[in-house]
Amino acid sequence: MKSIKRLFLVLPILTLLVSSCSFETDNEAGSMEGMWHLVGVETLSTGTKEDLSNQLIFWSFQARLLVLEDKEGKHSWYLYRFRNDNSQLTLNSPYRYDRENGDHPLTNYETTMAAYGVKSLAPAFRIEKVDGRKMILNDGLVRLYFDKF
Repeated sequence: MKSIKRLFLVLPILTLLVSSCSFETDNEAGSMEGMWHLVGVETLSTGTKEDLSNQLIFWSFQARLLVLEDKEGKHSWYLYRFRNDNSQLTLNSPYRYDRENGDHPLTNYETTMAAYGVKSLAPAFRIEKVDGRKMILNDGLVRLYFDKF
C-alpha cells in the first residue's frame, strides 16, 4: 500500500519535470529540417532572377540552428539561430562560422552574406512554399529558391 501512495506522489512530479523541459535539440525546423541547395535568387524590385544552381551554396537547418555554407570555399560561413512560426522564418543571433578560432558574433552586416540571399543582419522571411523537395522564401527584397539536397 505504501508503494502505491509513493507512486501517486512521485508520478505527477515526474510528469511535470519531463513536460517542462526544453532541449537545444528540440526540433524547431519542422519540414525545413535538413540541407537545402540555394538554386535561385529573384530580386523583387527588378524581377530579375539569378541562377545559382551551379554554385554550392547551402542552408542547413538542424534543431534551432541554421548554417549558411559555401562548399566551394569562396565565402565565409555563417551560423544563425532561427524561429519558424508556420509562415514566418526569422533569423537572429548571427555568427561568422570559425570552428578553429571560435565563432565570431556579428554586430554589422557583412556583404558576403548576400551570396546566401541574405540582405540584412537579422532578416525575416515569409515562407511561400516548403515541402519535401522545394522551398521558397521571401523577405520583401528577394525571393529565394531552394531544392532539398
